[in-house]
Amino acid sequence: MNLSESKTDIDELFNTLHQQVTELQRTASIAKQTQNLSPIEKAGQRIRAERKKQGLTLNELCDLSNIAYVTLVKIEKGTANIRLESLMSVANALGMKLWIG
Repeated sequence: MNLSESKTDIDELFNTLHQQVTELQRTASIAKQTQNLSPIEKAGQRIRAERKKQGLTLNELCDLSNIAYVTLVKIEKGTANIRLESLMSVANALGMKLWIG
Protein backbone atom coordinates (compact mmCIF):
# COMPACT_ATOMS: atom_id res chain seq x y z
CA MET A 1 0.00 0.00 0.00
CA ASN A 2 1.45 3.34 -0.98
CA LEU A 3 0.98 6.72 0.64
CA SER A 4 -1.75 7.76 -1.81
CA GLU A 5 -3.84 4.67 -1.02
CA SER A 6 -3.41 5.24 2.72
CA LYS A 7 -4.59 8.85 2.37
CA THR A 8 -7.64 7.69 0.40
CA ASP A 9 -8.47 5.10 3.08
CA ILE A 10 -8.11 7.73 5.83
CA ASP A 11 -10.28 10.18 3.87
CA GLU A 12 -12.98 7.53 3.42
CA LEU A 13 -12.85 6.66 7.12
CA PHE A 14 -13.06 10.34 8.05
CA ASN A 15 -16.06 10.87 5.75
CA THR A 16 -17.83 7.83 7.22
CA LEU A 17 -17.18 9.04 10.78
CA HIS A 18 -18.32 12.54 9.86
CA GLN A 19 -21.60 11.17 8.46
CA GLN A 20 -22.16 9.10 11.59
CA VAL A 21 -21.50 12.06 13.90
CA THR A 22 -23.83 14.26 11.84
CA GLU A 23 -26.59 11.64 12.07
CA LEU A 24 -26.08 11.29 15.83
CA GLN A 25 -26.25 15.07 16.25
CA ARG A 26 -29.48 15.17 14.24
CA THR A 27 -30.98 12.37 16.33
CA ALA A 28 -29.95 14.11 19.56
CA SER A 29 -31.45 17.38 18.36
CA ILE A 30 -34.76 15.71 17.54
CA ALA A 31 -34.77 13.94 20.91
CA LYS A 32 -34.17 17.22 22.72
CA GLN A 33 -36.95 18.96 20.78
CA THR A 34 -39.42 16.17 21.47
CA GLN A 35 -38.74 15.58 25.16
CA ASN A 36 -41.67 17.82 26.15
CA LEU A 37 -44.08 16.39 23.60
CA SER A 38 -47.01 14.25 24.52
CA PRO A 39 -49.39 12.09 22.52
CA ILE A 40 -52.55 13.64 21.12
CA GLU A 41 -54.59 11.90 23.82
CA LYS A 42 -52.89 14.15 26.38
CA ALA A 43 -53.19 17.36 24.38
CA GLY A 44 -56.37 18.35 26.19
CA GLN A 45 -54.73 17.89 29.58
CA ARG A 46 -51.79 20.05 28.56
CA ILE A 47 -54.08 22.72 27.11
CA ARG A 48 -56.13 22.83 30.30
CA ALA A 49 -52.98 23.02 32.45
CA GLU A 50 -51.61 25.87 30.31
CA ARG A 51 -54.92 27.74 30.38
CA LYS A 52 -55.01 27.54 34.17
CA LYS A 53 -51.32 28.47 34.42
CA GLN A 54 -52.10 31.63 32.45
CA GLY A 55 -55.09 32.33 34.69
CA LEU A 56 -57.62 32.15 31.85
CA THR A 57 -61.20 31.00 32.16
CA LEU A 58 -62.80 28.81 29.54
CA ASN A 59 -64.78 31.81 28.29
CA GLU A 60 -61.65 33.96 27.99
CA LEU A 61 -59.87 31.25 26.01
CA CYS A 62 -62.95 30.91 23.80
CA ASP A 63 -62.69 34.62 23.00
CA LEU A 64 -58.94 34.41 22.32
CA SER A 65 -59.15 31.33 20.12
CA ASN A 66 -62.51 31.92 18.42
CA ILE A 67 -63.54 28.41 19.47
CA ALA A 68 -66.98 27.61 20.88
CA TYR A 69 -67.22 26.85 24.59
CA VAL A 70 -68.55 23.34 23.95
CA THR A 71 -65.66 22.60 21.59
CA LEU A 72 -63.10 23.86 24.10
CA VAL A 73 -64.60 21.65 26.81
CA LYS A 74 -64.36 18.66 24.45
CA ILE A 75 -60.72 19.51 23.68
CA GLU A 76 -59.80 19.73 27.36
CA LYS A 77 -61.59 16.45 28.10
CA GLY A 78 -59.72 14.74 25.28
CA THR A 79 -62.88 13.86 23.38
CA ALA A 80 -62.24 12.34 19.98
CA ASN A 81 -63.32 13.93 16.70
CA ILE A 82 -61.98 17.40 17.35
CA ARG A 83 -60.98 19.24 14.20
CA LEU A 84 -57.28 19.88 13.90
CA GLU A 85 -58.02 23.50 13.04
CA SER A 86 -59.80 23.95 16.39
CA LEU A 87 -56.95 22.36 18.31
CA MET A 88 -54.45 24.58 16.51
CA SER A 89 -56.48 27.73 17.27
CA VAL A 90 -56.53 26.94 20.97
CA ALA A 91 -52.83 26.04 21.06
CA ASN A 92 -51.92 29.26 19.22
CA ALA A 93 -54.05 31.36 21.56
CA LEU A 94 -52.09 29.91 24.48
CA GLY A 95 -48.71 30.32 22.76
CA MET A 96 -48.26 26.57 22.52
CA LYS A 97 -46.85 24.66 19.58
CA LEU A 98 -48.71 21.78 18.04
CA TRP A 99 -46.39 19.26 16.42
CA ILE A 100 -47.60 16.36 14.34
CA GLY A 101 -45.09 13.85 13.22
